[in-house]
Amino acid sequence: MVLTGSHGYIHYGEESSYGGGATQTRAFGLEQKINSLSFKNNQIPLSQLNSIEVKKFAYGKNEGTGSVDFVLSNPWMFDAILGGNDTTSATDDYSYTWSSDATALSANNVGVKTPKSFDIEVGLDIPDPATDEIRNLKGAIFQSFNIKSAVNETVKCTADFTYGIIDAFTTSLGSPSSDGIDFPYTFAHATLELPSGSIVAEVQDLDITFNVNSELLYQQGSPNAVGSFRKLFEMTGTFNAGYVDKTYLQKVLDRTEAATLKVTFTNGLSGDEEKSIVLTFTGVGVSEHSYSIAPAEPIFQDLTFQMRSVSVTANNSVSAIP
Repeated sequence: MVLTGSHGYIHYGEESSYGGGATQTRAFGLEQKINSLSFKNNQIPLSQLNSIEVKKFAYGKNEGTGSVDFVLSNPWMFDAILGGNDTTSATDDYSYTWSSDATALSANNVGVKTPKSFDIEVGLDIPDPATDEIRNLKGAIFQSFNIKSAVNETVKCTADFTYGIIDAFTTSLGSPSSDGIDFPYTFAHATLELPSGSIVAEVQDLDITFNVNSELLYQQGSPNAVGSFRKLFEMTGTFNAGYVDKTYLQKVLDRTEAATLKVTFTNGLSGDEEKSIVLTFTGVGVSEHSYSIAPAEPIFQDLTFQMRSVSVTANNSVSAIP
């Protein structure tokens, strides 16, 4: 019998110390898909004089990778890549703010300099023979996060991770976590402003990547990772929109930064009913512009950009980060 995705689940929880494990309370989003979940022991073949055969095998560090595709339905991935947050609350109306600037929040988010680690649980219900397989991927860190929005599509995300510790399989299947929101963001209520306050018309698609550049740390005495560290935090993006005039081409020609770029995903409501995720980028370098012209066809322009800093604000009815 071949298993299908209906027999599996994935969810994750934040560890209080690296590799210490956690209760998995977070869902990535809707329509979760696990891609290329792999693990390797870095096997080393050893040869010997006077022979063409491999004599022995040694084994290196434990190392695993994977990625999760999902439809954007909650903001919790920003907590995973941007560290601590400021929270304001009212009855059934809560606001969360994250920032890549270590001094931008009232909480003084110095934690953004150190990657958070997570315990990612992958469960499989195997009916024949009747058993369960549960993998706990401890010491997992997220290396990149991508968001894509296109006309007539849901907002789609991919989160890539690596992990350095894996426990023995267990057989106590859990229940998949819910993000407490379960609202699928779509193109219909997405806007792009460059700079903030100036909405880009006729946007066809938007692609933003957060390259966290986190790496696992190993030491003598164990094949497992013992910690993690992060390097330069890089943010890049592209968008495709109708060509109205030379405004965005001029930004490339001027070779100067745009002050801000603002991306909004919302359910279109307000007050207690609002569900929104707003990304405000500052220090936006617009690096490339292109378009094509064909008879009787719309002219669309492609713009490539990179950002220096980001602040993310989310509003929803969840009283605390899972």
